[in-house]
Amino acid sequence: MHKRQITMIIGIMAVAALVAVFAIVFNSTPNEKEAVAATSSQSSKTVDKKKQSTSQSSQKVASKRDDAKFSSTTDVEKTLDVKKLLKGQSNVPDIASVNQKGNELTVVLADDGTQSLNDFMKAYAKATTLVLKSANEQSKISTVTVARQVKLEDGLEYAVAGKWQKDQLAAVNKLAVDPAIKDVLLSASHYSIGGSVWDAFSQQQKNDYQNHQQGGQVEATDNGFNKWVQAGIEKNK
Repeated sequence: MHKRQITMIIGIMAVAALVAVFAIVFNSTPNEKEAVAATSSQSSKTVDKKKQSTSQSSQKVASKRDDAKFSSTTDVEKTLDVKKLLKGQSNVPDIASVNQKGNELTVVLADDGTQSLNDFMKAYAKATTLVLKSANEQSKISTVTVARQVKLEDGLEYAVAGKWQKDQLAAVNKLAVDPAIKDVLLSASHYSIGGSVWDAFSQQQKNDYQNHQQGGQVEATDNGFNKWVQAGIEKNK
């Protein structure tokens, strides 16, 4: 009897131990699932951060490229290549000099000494119109001065010169491709016709400018322009 009780007690203890083991295993499963889920979530966050970092890096590279492209475009806009603009054009004079300083562009066209006065003036009108229209497309340029020389016995003279500013420069698109010289000069803020050319004009040509050798759409006297025109006369040494 005593042995049977001992056996029963051992059996009960064994069953209790098995129950305890199953309980431990059963209770630990959710915790393991939570641990796995937490690990998976952390891994996903790490991947997302890497993707976000890669995306931000790509955006920065693209932004730098865009900035470089804009800077390059701005640099191109800063200088108008007048020689390239007039190259290959028919009936345009050679370029004596080009100077672009800040927002001001100054072009001096050369005299070839072979053209009649009318052809000389037509060539000036065409070249000047091409320069004005191209300059008007560039936001940096707000003043354009174009002159053409004529050869004299004692040197050179600006036979004709014009200066276009702001509103006058903005209106140059109204000029024809091959405009009349009077339309070009009368559109200017200021213009000046050299004495040798003025003297050679017919009365009708002088009437085109209302008999004013110097004039323009801006009434105020432009001393700087007048001095520049006067400086265009060079005496032979």
